[in-house]
Amino acid sequence: MTEVLRTGRLALHPVSMSDHRALLTHWTGPLVRRHLFDDRIVSPVQVTEIIAASQRDFATEGYGLWALRAVRRGGPAGAALDRAVDLAMSGASLVGVVGLRRHGGPGGRGGPDGLGGPDGRGVDVEILYSLEPDRWGLGLAAEASRAVLDYAFGVVGLHRVTAEIDAGNASSAEIAERLGMRPWRPGPDGPDGASYYAADRARWLGSRRAVDAVP
Repeated sequence: MTEVLRTGRLALHPVSMSDHRALLTHWTGPLVRRHLFDDRIVSPVQVTEIIAASQRDFATEGYGLWALRAVRRGGPAGAALDRAVDLAMSGASLVGVVGLRRHGGPGGRGGPDGLGGPDGRGVDVEILYSLEPDRWGLGLAAEASRAVLDYAFGVVGLHRVTAEIDAGNASSAEIAERLGMRPWRPGPDGPDGASYYAADRARWLGSRRAVDAVP
């Protein structure tokens, strides 16, 4: 199976060490780290560990973190060109990250840096994303997340994917709802803490088939 994903505006590539500098810059931005790392500044060593954990997860689980870059438009169509465009995008500016990680869910154990690797057996899989602030409000987070959920349910065969939404992060809640995710459980801190949304495979694939059936 291919782990490179495409949308109308984005190319999604599994993160690699060649993305290290771009990821460090992105994740240390004050508006990005506020919700992704609880406003803690991630170190270069932590970025290295996050990339390595994602690579291990792709090798063992089939999913991890994807770097988002804009797709160039124009030119003739064709699979060969698509591959060439995707390869060219490795040198383009990073616009964000989207990914899946194994996560303990409410009351469970997450990675120490907020993007850590596997927690063990029986955990849920969580979707997470971040965008450069100048790309907010363009629908890119929902576009990338939809591609990853299609991959999660249609390719990997996951049964459920959850999303943890920080209190006050209304835009992320709106994205989860736009994706068709539903409130799942209250957060560990009650109504003022994080909230959790979930999408399940049967509902997701059913809704996608309904969309595809519309002439």
